Formats: sequence, structure tokens, C-alpha cells
Amino acid sequence: MKINHLRRGSVIVTMMMMSSKSVEWLQEELETGVSSLLLLDCRPHELYESSHIESAINLAIPGLMLRRLKKGNLPIRSIIPNNEDKEKFVKRCKTDVVVLYDEATPERQESGLGSSVMGLLLQKLRDDGCKAFYLEGGFNKFQSDYPEHCETNLDCSCPSSSPPASVLGLGGLRISSDCSDGESDREPGSATESEGSPLPNNQPAFPVQILPYLYLGCAKDSSNLDVLSKYNIKYILNVTPNLPNMFEHEGDFKYKQIPISDHWSQNLSQFFPEAISFIGIRYIKLLPVISSILIIFFFTLSSSSNPTTPSSSDEARSKKCGILVHCLAGISRSVTVTVAYLMQKLNLSLNDAYDFVKRKKSNISPNFNFMGQLLDFERTLGLNSPCDNHSSSPPHDQLFFTTPTNHNVFQLDTLEST
Repeated sequence: MKINHLRRGSVIVTMMMMSSKSVEWLQEELETGVSSLLLLDCRPHELYESSHIESAINLAIPGLMLRRLKKGNLPIRSIIPNNEDKEKFVKRCKTDVVVLYDEATPERQESGLGSSVMGLLLQKLRDDGCKAFYLEGGFNKFQSDYPEHCETNLDCSCPSSSPPASVLGLGGLRISSDCSDGESDREPGSATESEGSPLPNNQPAFPVQILPYLYLGCAKDSSNLDVLSKYNIKYILNVTPNLPNMFEHEGDFKYKQIPISDHWSQNLSQFFPEAISFIGIRYIKLLPVISSILIIFFFTLSSSSNPTTPSSSDEARSKKCGILVHCLAGISRSVTVTVAYLMQKLNLSLNDAYDFVKRKKSNISPNFNFMGQLLDFERTLGLNSPCDNHSSSPPHDQLFFTTPTNHNVFQLDTLEST
């Protein structure tokens, strides 16, 4: 088995060495139009919204399907959230030159890109008969050298809570069956809450309350005194390397900063313990109840023990203060930390914790590798998805997730390895 994995990895690395295009080549192709190009943007969708190479399609891989991607049985069309872009891909992927790019794809293959999500996507495309390449240097280098070929939205530093229909993040993708040839992805406005009622077109306003005293927000919230006052937020977890702790010196707020960028190379999981300790709500007990149609979460308050050293949330609870977890956009890094907290403190599987946060805020979109780190965290905690309890297969061979049907309700699906 290890030999097979090693061979597979060496194949990917060898393939990557033969499959790159320079930013100079791409600029010339865009200028001359000699080749028909199909550009695939593999970055988190908030970065895509902010700026992307002209005509590029955004891919959004559900983190819960990383195992399928690694096994090579994830159809690329199923991770294109927009129906128009999906049709464009299906019609042109076999005839056009396909170019994938990330934020800052390494120019040297020795740096490990071969084993990354980009490498797996590239292999899948080439296995499907596509003329696929990755862009050396990624979006950062191309934008730096040729900004005239990039489409930029200057009003995207903190996305609105209702993403445009053409951009749907990780949480909004339909997970379809491999045995079906077609997908009928739901539109963002047709998502449902756990009660089965349609969500309004506008997402809940920031910040979103995940649990009593625990809020999920964006950079704009963290710098808005009116918002902080409205929710009585006094504790702020800043999951960015460069956003300032705006009111740190005023004495009314307690801060903790996690210096992580929203990029595939970042190891956010190393900060899970201290982030979870800072949030640390120990007096809330959550009971997930799974039915055949929806996942419904009930949570009740119970008395906590009196620790020798109180956590931030113990202090917040005693003062009836709120805790804000934020990053730049409030949909990737801060969501990852919040999901990790729910997993550890409330003993929820990744699927259940992710679904719980998504109920509160349906446009969440942790990047590919953060979701992979959450999968590892789930194994470290010894948590199992509900379907693992009655399966004869090893836990890692099965995946449990919820799928919205055409009637806007959630059904339970079990994905077995092939």
C-alpha cells in the first residue's frame, strides 16, 4: 500500500514538472488569442471576488470531499458552483488549454506542489484527457506583472453577507452522486435552514451568533464600536497576521491574535489549542440529533466546573460579555477555528460541526487545506461521523455528509470508497 502511495506521489511530481506555463506565456496568449484558454481559479472565493485573471472560473472544493479528490473519483464539474461556468467547463475542457492557478503557486516543483490540492486537480484533469497546466508564480506574480489582465473589485475587503449568484463558496455546493451524469446545483437563494424553510436571499447580518456569547464576524465588525457595543463583545480573536487590534490600548477589550494568512501553505491547526482555549466556552452542551431528512442540533446550558484558571469565555460569561472570532472576510480562517472549537469542546464530528456553523451562516468557505487540517484534527480527537458506527469498513473509507435535494431539504448520504 505504501509503495502504491509513493508511486502515485512520484507520478504527480513528474507530471507537475511537465505541466507549467509562465505568466509571460499567459499574457501573450491573452493578448493574441491564438489559443482558446480555460482559466481555473483555485483560490478561496473571497479572494476570487476581490480580484482574478480575466475570464477565470472559480473552483470551490468542499473540504468534506478531499478524500474523493485524493482517490481520483471527484468529477471536476461538480466543484464549479455556478451553472453557467459549469456548462462552459463541460463544453470547452477537452478542446481548450486549461490553466489552473492558486495565490502564489511555487515556480519550482521541488517545493512540494505535487502533493497539494493543485497537483491532484491537475492530475485529475489530465487523466480526463484535458490539456491542463498550472501557472508558475500563481495569481500574485501575474497580477504584479500584468495587472491590466486582472479584474478587480475594490469594494471587496469585507464581502457582503449575501454573495452574488455567480460566486458560491464551500458551504453552498451541492454534493452529487458519482453514479449520476448530471448535477442540478441549487442557487444560493434556495439553500435551506435545518427547519426546512428557505433562507432569505440575504444572509444573516454580521456578526453571526454561533452559540450564546460566541460570534463569528469579519474585519469590519472588529473595528466597529457600535457593533461591538450592540453585542456586548469584549473578547476578540483576530485570525489574521496583519489586521490591527483596533481597540487594544483602550483597556475595555481583551485580544488574541493568530498570525495566519488564508493560503494553502499555512498551518492553522498548530494554533487550534490556544484559539480553543481563548474561546473556551465550557458551560454549553450541544446534542446533535440526526434524522433521515435533516440534521437538527439542540443545545442546552449546563453548569460548568470552577477551574483554577478561568478561560476567556468563563470571564465573558460571568460578565455576560461576547466573544468575536474574526478574520478578513469571516468565511475561511475564523470559520475553521470556530469549527475546531465545536469539535473539541462539544465532541462533534467535522461534518456535524461544519453543518452547525453553516446553519448559522450559509456562505462559509474554509480553504482546501484548512479543511484537510480539520480532518486531521477530527482523527486526533478520535471523533467519528455518524455513519462510521454502523459500517464494516474502516472509518477513513467512508464519508458522511448532507446533501440538499431538489425540494430544498437535506438528506443524508454515505459515500463509500470504491
